[in-house]
Amino acid sequence: MIIILDTSAAIDILLSKGNFEIYKREIEKADTVIAPEIYLSEITNVSWKYNKLAGFTHEESLSLAEDGINLIDQFIPVKDLWKESLREAINNNHPVYDCLYIVCARRNDGILLSKDKKLKNICTELKIQTL
Repeated sequence: MIIILDTSAAIDILLSKGNFEIYKREIEKADTVIAPEIYLSEITNVSWKYNKLAGFTHEESLSLAEDGINLIDQFIPVKDLWKESLREAINNNHPVYDCLYIVCARRNDGILLSKDKKLKNICTELKIQTL
């Protein structure tokens, strides 16, 4: 089984929030966990936000980002996904950066782990599995 992990689900795993137990269990069962390269920027940005808004220390923010990066086995270059992601963004009126995850899931016959309800609804319409 291939899991495509988005940042929203990753943060829940790392901070033991929301559906983290479900997400964690699925990652442990997965053969491979993948994400588009943009995940690196997103997880780092969330770590910065926790520093600014939640009072995380510099070290805690670094650890959060690193732990999030370490959840991923393989990063898919955005260069390989952008055209198809742009098409899905236009067709579904949804940001390209989120559609990168859709394209990763479709191309790898994977399951997308995300908290984003609109993204998950688009996946349902496209017959892409989500959790």
